Amino acid sequence: MPLLPNLLGRLALALAIAGCLPVNALMAANSLTLIRAAICEGVKAGEPVEPAVLFSVALGRIACFAEFEGIDERTEVFHTWYHRDNLSSRVRLALNPPRWSTFNSIQLRPEDIGPWRVEITYPKGQVLRVLRFSVTE
Repeated sequence: MPLLPNLLGRLALALAIAGCLPVNALMAANSLTLIRAAICEGVKAGEPVEPAVLFSVALGRIACFAEFEGIDERTEVFHTWYHRDNLSSRVRLALNPPRWSTFNSIQLRPEDIGPWRVEITYPKGQVLRVLRFSVTE
């Protein structure tokens, strides 16, 4: 099994050297891994609090938590929030080596009731994970 990741790494390196693949894409392809993600009521001591898929607007605030490993150098990811398929916000979050967790939150208002999703992406838009949830009364 180690042959496949090694072969893919060599191919990515060759493409980066040839100028066909950005060097930061090489880093992302080789090592950065999203190991855990959740929509939750908040984050305390670096851990998501009350992860769920249904939240009452009465909470007033919810968070998107993400944990990464295999970070070779400082890099960035984005949390892009959509309400009813309309862009609500896009937040840039820094990641530091070798392992890092991060989160951001949104305030809930009565007009936020309905279906939501958060896309966790690399800077160029490659989607790492999509988290779907709903806000209720």
